Amino acid sequence: MARSNRGVQGRKRGLGNKTIYILVDGETEQIYLHQLKQVEKLKAVAIKPDLPKKKNLRDQYELIKEEAKHYDNAIWLVDFDEILKHEREYRGKGKSPLSEFNEYHLELYALENVDVLVNTPCLEYWYLLHLKNTRKFYASYSAFEKDLNAKPITGYNKSRKYYVAQPGIYAKLKSNLLDAFNRAKQLGNYDTGNPQQAKAEIYRLFEILGIITE
Repeated sequence: MARSNRGVQGRKRGLGNKTIYILVDGETEQIYLHQLKQVEKLKAVAIKPDLPKKKNLRDQYELIKEEAKHYDNAIWLVDFDEILKHEREYRGKGKSPLSEFNEYHLELYALENVDVLVNTPCLEYWYLLHLKNTRKFYASYSAFEKDLNAKPITGYNKSRKYYVAQPGIYAKLKSNLLDAFNRAKQLGNYDTGNPQQAKAEIYRLFEILGIITE
């Protein structure tokens, strides 16, 4: 069943004296979010991108539940390519990675101040939507890597050096942000019954932060 977009309808969004915890599983995501905060001057919002020491699903699920007790909003930003990869490698012992994630997804959805934002296959698909309008599903970053070598991010690579080179990855893409937002929104939200679909639910973060309102 597809998840409804409660981020728009069910919760009060926008800036204010609000603390937001964001759990990510990669350094590039962390850098992008730090730059977002800096460029958008989100002084009233405390964003804490966090890289977990242990990256298995259970540990991340437990961590986001715990942090939700201490923050106004807790957000788990998930790159789905690793889950799909582990699902393909699954050999029938114990719970499959996809079943495990779907259970966590459902349980966290019941918590009023928690959002799980799925990017399929990864954060770079969000970048791709800044460059072109596509609904194509890619199982991994490598499947569309060459398409990211275009303005305004010509020469894109996942290195820290590239991300922090002035003016920074977020600022380079900002002029195309609204296009990416609208394209991502058209893709809809993660569907537990049909996970192999292109998604960039990170667009909802821009609603949560009040950067884009409709």
